[in-house]
Amino acid sequence: MARTSKVSKIQDEIARLQQQLDAERAKEADRLGNLAVKAGLADLDVSDRDLLKALKEVADRFQKAPAE
Repeated sequence: MARTSKVSKIQDEIARLQQQLDAERAKEADRLGNLAVKAGLADLDVSDRDLLKALKEVADRFQKAPAE
């Protein structure tokens, strides 16, 4: 029987966690996309660059907000 090295086990775990991370990011992208559509962002005639800049500003504002 072949011996599985610790390195191989760690690589397998990293691959599994990467798949889990990708799945969670996809779920969050779907959730945020739905919220963006509900907020009317899909109806705006704005460049991706300008929209991304505005969304980064919103994220910054919430990250700096004190926890309640």
